[in-house]
Amino acid sequence: MKKILSAISLALITIVIALTFAGCDKSGNVKKAFENEGYTVTEMNAKESTALAGILSSDQKEKIDQYSVIFCVKGLQSATIVKFSSKDEIVDFLGEEGYNKAVEGGLVNGNCWLAIPVGIAVKDIFSKA
Repeated sequence: MKKILSAISLALITIVIALTFAGCDKSGNVKKAFENEGYTVTEMNAKESTALAGILSSDQKEKIDQYSVIFCVKGLQSATIVKFSSKDEIVDFLGEEGYNKAVEGGLVNGNCWLAIPVGIAVKDIFSKA
C-alpha cells in the first residue's frame, strides 16, 4: 500500500511541476499569435536590438544581454517583445511601479513584455496570445 501511495504522490508531484514550468513561458503562444496574423517573426538576443536600446535606461541596458527579443513585422505594424525567464525578472527589470503600469496597459503577458508596439492591432494580438 505504501508503494502505491508513494507512486501516486510522485506522479502527482511530477505533473504539478511539469504544468508549472510549461505555464511559465508564454513566448511560444505570442509568436504563434503574431504568425497566425501574418506577421514575420524573428527572435534575437536583446542586446542586438537597436530599437530596444533607444528606450532603455542605463541600468536596464546592463541587464538586457541575458534576455531575448521577439520582433514581429507586418507592413507598417511591428512589435518588439522582450522575453524574460520569469515574471519576477520583468518586475526586477521594470521596477514594481513600471511593472504594474505595464500590466494595467496590457503590455505584459506571462514572461513577455511588449516593449515597443507600433500599430493598432499589435497590443490586442499580444494580450490575447
